[in-house]
Amino acid sequence: MNTEGTNVWPVRLTTDRLSIREPSERDRPALIELITADRARDYLGGAVGFASRQALELSPLGLTWGRWVIAATSADGVEDHTDDAPADRMLGIVTLSYDREELELTYALLPNCVGFGYAAEACHAVLDWAAENLPDEHVIAVTASRNKRSVALLKRLGFTTRKGLTEFGEQCLLMERPLALD
Repeated sequence: MNTEGTNVWPVRLTTDRLSIREPSERDRPALIELITADRARDYLGGAVGFASRQALELSPLGLTWGRWVIAATSADGVEDHTDDAPADRMLGIVTLSYDREELELTYALLPNCVGFGYAAEACHAVLDWAAENLPDEHVIAVTASRNKRSVALLKRLGFTTRKGLTEFGEQCLLMERPLALD
């Protein structure tokens, strides 16, 4: 065990429709779209500056503990949100980190992938994996109070509100749940 969680990385998880895997170079255009899309950034701290975008365009993606891409396992099993829907295309990201000194779950989907249950499916898989492999007793998540879909998803995942806080000038909720649900 290390400060990042486990010594085994990368970890690949699968569900009926999704592959939850490490990022790769082929994901770079979708990652750039995710961090720059107005609809996605509306809940993620606002617009991304030129320097941040350029850094993502030029930096190696690497393997970072707890950072996964949510990808389609096949073109047939996932809603066709684009003209071409290849298998293994990136739909979003899900992460576990200790940035706040507690195990934290975060997730974001490309705007055309919202509303199809992908975030719920990916978060369930990651939380199940974490409950089996990490010693933590609870997990937290932070979301913008006005992001009703995210608040509803976190509640369905078993999270309750610990406290309100302000991040990026916006009212947010810090939510928590036991890592292993009975």
